[in-house]
Amino acid sequence: MKIENFKLEHFDNGISIYQSDDLYKFTMDAILLAKFCNIKHSDNVLELCAGSGVISFYAYSLCPFNHLYFNEIQSEMCVIIEQNIKFNGFGRRSKIFKCNLKELKPADFVKPLDVVICNPPYLKVNGTSKINAKKEIALARHEIEATLEDIVSKASELLKDKGRLYMVHLASRVDEIVTLCHKYNINVKQLKFIFHGEKDAYLVLVEAVKNSQFGVRVTKNQE
Repeated sequence: MKIENFKLEHFDNGISIYQSDDLYKFTMDAILLAKFCNIKHSDNVLELCAGSGVISFYAYSLCPFNHLYFNEIQSEMCVIIEQNIKFNGFGRRSKIFKCNLKELKPADFVKPLDVVICNPPYLKVNGTSKINAKKEIALARHEIEATLEDIVSKASELLKDKGRLYMVHLASRVDEIVTLCHKYNINVKQLKFIFHGEKDAYLVLVEAVKNSQFGVRVTKNQE
């Protein structure tokens, strides 16, 4: 893929992100998650299922942090991440892992991870939603290469003690999210439900902390 085929999207916070009209493009879900993350200057951050990397770049613009790692399985999206790293001047602060997230190990990172961010595929392969014929879109929407359990278990493995997982997902799967987080000792600490008008919540933002005590704060965000 050539950079001429990418579209540059500018944000008010000074960050610019390359996208491709031919691949899956980020939506408002990504920006909501970036704003939800509570990241500190000293944090080492990994974004799973990174796509273009927009969540991490946007979160960095709100609070610059130490190191920024990306994991993405699609070669084309890794090219876009690389261009975004160069354009935004993140060179020595960043590294891309092109692989299935299940292949990542704690030893891959120079320092323990403080934060894992993920905007994962929302839909199960055996669900009612039809899988898109375009592979790139299908991988972004459906749990073809990684399930919700894969993501939670890997986050728990990679995070240091009291490290945080930030994730956006369908509100209808919140029971599954809480159950899996408890299973892998990364307890949910905050749920923020996203509403559109008078309808039921359709998304939930999740903060979970490894080896934390029980107790959940529940809030909402009215679009």
